[in-house]
Amino acid sequence: MNTLRSAGINSILDLSIEADLDGLDLENQSPAEIRSQFNKSADHIADQISTCIETASKMSKSFAAIKITAMGSPLLLQQVSSTLTALESRFKHMDQDKDGKVTKEEFKQLVKMLPSPALNKDQSLDAVVDQLFKEADRDQDGQVDWVDFASTISLNRDETRALFLGATEGAAQIPGLEKEDLDDYKRVLVRMEKLCDQAAKTQTRLMIDAEQTYFQPAIDNVALHLMENYNNKPHVEGPLIFNTYQMYLKDALGRLQQDYVHAQRNGYVLAAKLVRGAYMVSERKRAQELGLSDPICDGIEATHTSYNAGVDFMLGAMTLQKQKLIENKASSQEEDASTLSLKTSPAVLFVASHNKDSVIRTCERMQELDLAPQSGLVMFGQLMGMCDQISYTLGQHGYGIFKYVPYGPIHHVIPYLIRRAQENASVLGGVTVERTLLWEELRSRFVAQKERAQIQAVPSPIVPTGPTTTM
Repeated sequence: MNTLRSAGINSILDLSIEADLDGLDLENQSPAEIRSQFNKSADHIADQISTCIETASKMSKSFAAIKITAMGSPLLLQQVSSTLTALESRFKHMDQDKDGKVTKEEFKQLVKMLPSPALNKDQSLDAVVDQLFKEADRDQDGQVDWVDFASTISLNRDETRALFLGATEGAAQIPGLEKEDLDDYKRVLVRMEKLCDQAAKTQTRLMIDAEQTYFQPAIDNVALHLMENYNNKPHVEGPLIFNTYQMYLKDALGRLQQDYVHAQRNGYVLAAKLVRGAYMVSERKRAQELGLSDPICDGIEATHTSYNAGVDFMLGAMTLQKQKLIENKASSQEEDASTLSLKTSPAVLFVASHNKDSVIRTCERMQELDLAPQSGLVMFGQLMGMCDQISYTLGQHGYGIFKYVPYGPIHHVIPYLIRRAQENASVLGGVTVERTLLWEELRSRFVAQKERAQIQAVPSPIVPTGPTTTM
């Protein structure tokens, strides 16, 4: 970390422990034993991440990375993701006129589809609907969109979590969760909140990594909950929690835009790290095996377009805010009222890319929009040991540049790095460029060294020491 900092590069400490469904040994174990095993493992890893946060806090501007699959059972996260996906699907189906909103009657039908459409055994369905719809209909126009619906009927809220409890009668159209699952999901939130409290106290930012699509809805649900609660702290300069968006997914841009709306309505800063994605091979294989539609963009150019659109959207949000600040400057007595900063921006962007064109394009857009490299509103990142020519150049020019520094048990770290190398085609393509640059640098140094040796080999002119005669 000290070596990187000397070159103007900051660090993201990455405890490279994640979980997947493959390789889970669940035979000869009861459900209670499986839950106990995962909870013990998650508590242990949370302690390790706490140490990671403590280490990162010793150097300002550093991050600690977190993988939510290490904070609970991957089986639980898959089940939660299935429930959330089904809920959004039913919402879209219920939206008959496709205006993105549902009426109170449609809202009622959605509540009826929940596994347990009652907040308590003594409350009628109509009473539940009246209470929840009033809360969700913020502008009181008699309609509710998905953002407000999902904010109101949420697994993150103690008041509504019971609505997702598995139905005891009939067949719910939205899959429910067992009480033990709801308890374990709450434990995931508690672990993360404890780590966020530590991060807030030490002024250390947390990067929530994206993972496989069958976990991502649950991960995003946790991330939004944390951003809503920690990206609005007045004593912390800038957002504390960053969520990651894999822009090679067809729905990534829509989710990014939707989350920005959620942030605006709930009064917090959306901090987004944009990556292309690292699970392309496994995601497409799974989709083919299960007969699902391919979630990944059709071709590299479509992925580039999606990535650029994500960058433009985030920069556009900053630009709109800057214009508002300028318009309001006349009515403000503060000298920096029109300055876009970490305290005034509604969004912060982290461009995590090994693609040279993406980095150059973002830098050019920053210059066009008059966003200073040192503002902290736009940052860049690459994996340690990859694309160093980009990282060090950005560091030399004062941009916020970070290196992911993976560490942990070798049997976790090596597979993690291999996956990153295998599944990131842009990195593999860049190896040829890096090799060429390294060779040119070595040749340049060799030639320079040879020229210095030749100069040193030339005899020095003899300088007379006796008296001289002037003619």
